[in-house]
Amino acid sequence: MMKFLGLSLFALCVLVGPSNAEGFYVGTYGGANWDDVINTPGVSDNTGYVVGGVVGTYIKSVPGLRVEADLSFRQNDVDIDWCVPLKASHETFAVMANAVYELPFSVNVIKPYVMAGLGYGHSEAILEDISLVKVESSGVAYQLGAGITAPLTDDITFGLGYRYLKTEPLEVFGQELSDGSNHSVVASLNFSLN
Repeated sequence: MMKFLGLSLFALCVLVGPSNAEGFYVGTYGGANWDDVINTPGVSDNTGYVVGGVVGTYIKSVPGLRVEADLSFRQNDVDIDWCVPLKASHETFAVMANAVYELPFSVNVIKPYVMAGLGYGHSEAILEDISLVKVESSGVAYQLGAGITAPLTDDITFGLGYRYLKTEPLEVFGQELSDGSNHSVVASLNFSLN
Protein backbone atom coordinates (compact mmCIF):
# COMPACT_ATOMS: atom_id res chain seq x y z
CA MET A 1 0.00 0.00 0.00
CA MET A 2 2.78 2.46 0.91
CA LYS A 3 4.61 1.61 -2.34
CA PHE A 4 1.41 2.36 -4.30
CA LEU A 5 0.92 5.67 -2.50
CA GLY A 6 4.54 6.67 -3.12
CA LEU A 7 4.38 5.81 -6.82
CA SER A 8 1.04 7.59 -7.15
CA LEU A 9 2.41 10.72 -5.51
CA PHE A 10 5.37 10.68 -7.92
CA ALA A 11 3.05 10.16 -10.92
CA LEU A 12 0.82 13.05 -9.81
CA CYS A 13 3.85 15.33 -9.47
CA VAL A 14 4.92 14.46 -13.02
CA LEU A 15 1.43 14.72 -14.57
CA VAL A 16 0.26 17.85 -12.78
CA GLY A 17 3.62 19.59 -12.76
CA PRO A 18 5.21 21.05 -9.63
CA SER A 19 4.26 24.62 -10.60
CA ASN A 20 0.54 23.73 -10.73
CA ALA A 21 0.42 21.48 -7.64
CA GLU A 22 -0.38 22.76 -4.19
CA GLY A 23 -1.28 21.04 -0.97
CA PHE A 24 -0.37 17.37 -1.28
CA TYR A 25 -2.29 14.98 0.95
CA VAL A 26 -2.80 11.30 1.74
CA GLY A 27 -6.05 9.82 2.93
CA THR A 28 -7.94 6.74 3.91
CA TYR A 29 -11.61 5.80 3.73
CA GLY A 30 -13.94 2.96 4.60
CA GLY A 31 -17.58 2.10 4.96
CA ALA A 32 -20.48 -0.05 3.84
CA ASN A 33 -20.72 -1.50 0.31
CA TRP A 34 -23.62 -2.95 -1.66
CA ASP A 35 -23.01 -4.71 -4.98
CA ASP A 36 -25.68 -5.15 -7.64
CA VAL A 37 -26.26 -8.87 -8.07
CA ILE A 38 -28.66 -10.17 -10.66
CA ASN A 39 -32.33 -9.60 -9.98
CA THR A 40 -33.39 -13.24 -10.04
CA PRO A 41 -34.93 -15.61 -7.50
CA GLY A 42 -32.34 -17.47 -5.50
CA VAL A 43 -29.59 -14.83 -5.59
CA SER A 44 -29.17 -12.22 -2.87
CA ASP A 45 -26.26 -10.15 -1.65
CA ASN A 46 -25.35 -9.04 1.83
CA THR A 47 -24.03 -5.68 2.95
CA GLY A 48 -20.25 -5.72 2.66
CA TYR A 49 -17.44 -3.28 3.19
CA VAL A 50 -15.03 -1.03 1.31
CA VAL A 51 -11.59 0.20 2.39
CA GLY A 52 -9.29 2.45 0.41
CA GLY A 53 -6.49 4.95 0.33
CA VAL A 54 -5.73 8.04 -1.74
CA VAL A 55 -2.83 10.34 -2.47
CA GLY A 56 -3.54 13.65 -4.13
CA THR A 57 -2.90 17.33 -4.64
CA TYR A 58 -4.84 20.54 -5.18
CA ILE A 59 -4.56 22.25 -8.58
CA LYS A 60 -3.59 25.91 -8.12
CA SER A 61 -4.95 27.08 -11.47
CA VAL A 62 -8.49 25.78 -10.73
CA PRO A 63 -9.66 26.74 -7.21
CA GLY A 64 -11.41 23.85 -5.47
CA LEU A 65 -10.10 21.15 -7.84
CA ARG A 66 -7.91 18.32 -6.65
CA VAL A 67 -6.71 15.16 -8.35
CA GLU A 68 -5.90 11.92 -6.60
CA ALA A 69 -4.84 8.34 -7.11
CA ASP A 70 -7.23 5.93 -5.39
CA LEU A 71 -6.70 2.28 -4.41
CA SER A 72 -9.74 0.40 -3.03
CA PHE A 73 -10.98 -3.05 -2.04
CA ARG A 74 -14.65 -4.10 -1.70
CA GLN A 75 -16.06 -7.39 -0.37
CA ASN A 76 -19.61 -8.74 -0.25
CA ASP A 77 -21.04 -12.17 0.51
CA VAL A 78 -23.62 -13.45 -2.00
CA ASP A 79 -26.11 -16.24 -1.29
CA ILE A 80 -26.98 -18.41 -4.32
CA ASP A 81 -29.79 -20.96 -4.20
CA TRP A 82 -30.20 -22.28 -7.77
CA CYS A 83 -30.09 -26.07 -7.40
CA VAL A 84 -28.25 -26.32 -4.12
CA PRO A 85 -27.43 -23.54 -1.63
CA LEU A 86 -24.09 -21.87 -2.39
CA LYS A 87 -22.25 -18.95 -0.87
CA ALA A 88 -19.88 -16.73 -2.84
CA SER A 89 -17.42 -14.12 -1.69
CA HIS A 90 -17.52 -11.26 -4.22
CA GLU A 91 -14.39 -9.07 -4.12
CA THR A 92 -13.54 -6.00 -6.20
CA PHE A 93 -10.15 -4.31 -6.38
CA ALA A 94 -9.87 -0.93 -8.15
CA VAL A 95 -7.11 1.54 -9.03
CA MET A 96 -8.56 4.91 -10.04
CA ALA A 97 -7.53 8.44 -11.00
CA ASN A 98 -10.08 10.83 -9.47
CA ALA A 99 -10.93 14.48 -10.03
CA VAL A 100 -12.59 15.98 -6.95
CA TYR A 101 -14.20 19.42 -7.12
CA GLU A 102 -15.11 21.27 -3.94
CA LEU A 103 -18.16 23.40 -4.70
CA PRO A 104 -17.64 27.16 -4.21
CA PHE A 105 -19.86 27.50 -1.14
CA SER A 106 -19.97 26.11 2.38
CA VAL A 107 -22.20 25.89 5.44
CA ASN A 108 -20.04 27.05 8.33
CA VAL A 109 -16.93 24.89 7.79
CA ILE A 110 -18.71 22.10 5.88
CA LYS A 111 -17.84 21.98 2.17
CA PRO A 112 -19.70 19.84 -0.41
CA TYR A 113 -17.83 18.11 -3.22
CA VAL A 114 -18.45 16.04 -6.34
CA MET A 115 -16.04 13.54 -7.86
CA ALA A 116 -15.45 11.43 -10.95
CA GLY A 117 -12.82 8.77 -11.54
CA LEU A 118 -11.52 6.48 -14.25
CA GLY A 119 -9.25 3.47 -13.92
CA TYR A 120 -8.98 -0.31 -13.71
CA GLY A 121 -11.17 -2.76 -11.80
CA HIS A 122 -10.77 -6.48 -11.08
CA SER A 123 -13.64 -8.54 -9.63
CA GLU A 124 -13.76 -12.15 -8.56
CA ALA A 125 -16.24 -14.47 -6.92
CA ILE A 126 -15.02 -17.44 -4.93
CA LEU A 127 -17.65 -20.13 -4.39
CA GLU A 128 -17.01 -21.18 -0.83
CA ASP A 129 -18.99 -24.45 -1.01
CA ILE A 130 -17.27 -25.78 -4.14
CA SER A 131 -13.54 -26.31 -3.82
CA LEU A 132 -11.34 -24.35 -6.25
CA VAL A 133 -14.17 -22.63 -8.13
CA LYS A 134 -13.35 -18.99 -8.81
CA VAL A 135 -14.63 -16.68 -11.54
CA GLU A 136 -13.19 -13.29 -12.36
CA SER A 137 -13.37 -10.32 -14.71
CA SER A 138 -11.33 -7.16 -15.15
CA GLY A 139 -11.20 -4.06 -17.31
CA VAL A 140 -11.97 -0.36 -17.41
CA ALA A 141 -13.80 1.00 -14.38
CA TYR A 142 -15.28 4.37 -13.48
CA GLN A 143 -16.74 5.95 -10.39
CA LEU A 144 -18.91 8.93 -9.45
CA GLY A 145 -19.45 10.38 -6.04
CA ALA A 146 -20.46 13.28 -3.82
CA GLY A 147 -20.16 14.21 -0.19
CA ILE A 148 -19.09 16.74 2.41
CA THR A 149 -15.84 17.53 4.20
CA ALA A 150 -14.98 19.49 7.33
CA PRO A 151 -11.63 20.30 8.94
CA LEU A 152 -10.81 18.57 12.23
CA THR A 153 -7.47 20.38 12.58
CA ASP A 154 -5.30 22.50 10.29
CA ASP A 155 -3.87 19.30 8.76
CA ILE A 156 -6.72 16.74 9.05
CA THR A 157 -10.02 16.77 7.14
CA PHE A 158 -12.98 14.47 7.86
CA GLY A 159 -15.48 13.53 5.16
CA LEU A 160 -18.70 11.63 4.54
CA GLY A 161 -19.72 10.59 1.06
CA TYR A 162 -21.34 8.28 -1.46
CA ARG A 163 -19.47 6.46 -4.27
CA TYR A 164 -20.78 4.53 -7.25
CA LEU A 165 -18.20 2.23 -8.84
CA LYS A 166 -18.84 0.39 -12.13
CA THR A 167 -16.58 -2.44 -13.27
CA GLU A 168 -16.99 -5.31 -15.75
CA PRO A 169 -19.89 -7.79 -15.16
CA LEU A 170 -19.14 -11.05 -13.37
CA GLU A 171 -20.60 -14.36 -14.58
CA VAL A 172 -20.95 -17.68 -12.73
CA PHE A 173 -21.78 -20.84 -14.72
CA GLY A 174 -22.91 -18.68 -17.67
CA GLN A 175 -25.23 -16.62 -15.45
CA GLU A 176 -24.50 -12.99 -14.59
CA LEU A 177 -23.81 -12.82 -10.86
CA SER A 178 -23.14 -9.06 -10.79
CA ASP A 179 -23.43 -6.27 -13.35
CA GLY A 180 -20.27 -4.73 -11.86
CA SER A 181 -22.00 -1.93 -9.96
CA ASN A 182 -21.10 -1.08 -6.37
CA HIS A 183 -22.70 1.51 -4.09
CA SER A 184 -20.69 2.69 -1.07
CA VAL A 185 -21.25 5.03 1.85
CA VAL A 186 -17.89 6.02 3.29
CA ALA A 187 -16.19 8.05 5.99
CA SER A 188 -12.77 9.47 5.17
CA LEU A 189 -9.76 11.18 6.71
CA ASN A 190 -7.28 13.24 4.65
CA PHE A 191 -3.92 14.29 6.08
CA SER A 192 -2.06 17.30 4.65
CA LEU A 193 1.61 16.71 3.79
CA ASN A 194 2.54 20.42 3.84
